[in-house]
Amino acid sequence: MALDFQYDELMFSKSTVKNSYAGDVVYGYEFEIMYPSYRGTFLSCIEKLTVKLDGVEIDQKKMRFTLNGKQFLISELPTLCHEYWFVLDRAVITVLQDGGIPAGAKQIDVEMVHRIPYTGYFGEYLTLTSHGTLQVDNHVTEAIK
Repeated sequence: MALDFQYDELMFSKSTVKNSYAGDVVYGYEFEIMYPSYRGTFLSCIEKLTVKLDGVEIDQKKMRFTLNGKQFLISELPTLCHEYWFVLDRAVITVLQDGGIPAGAKQIDVEMVHRIPYTGYFGEYLTLTSHGTLQVDNHVTEAIK
């Protein structure tokens, strides 16, 4: 069973976008998201995480997910049954893109399909689809080198 979730507005709460640097080289951009729920979850409960920039989906191989001081590939999330995402913690999504966020970028969209682990009755879990949108031009900050 899949439902839309009422906590979507939490995903981009107070989020900004900034370029990511290694020395003087801009290797990508990053932004923070929060878990869109009233309680946390294990990362293995995230079934799908997609990011779009101006409607174009970002290849998951070019994305990194950082939480609890650890960086993960998106493809690793289903195996992370011991990594807990506390509801007040912010995860950092890094997109690897030479030159960083493109000039003129307007919008970042995130879609997360996540399983609610305590609803596993008779082998089926409640699965929620959460959506978040960040208007880039209103939230770009100076990069931290």
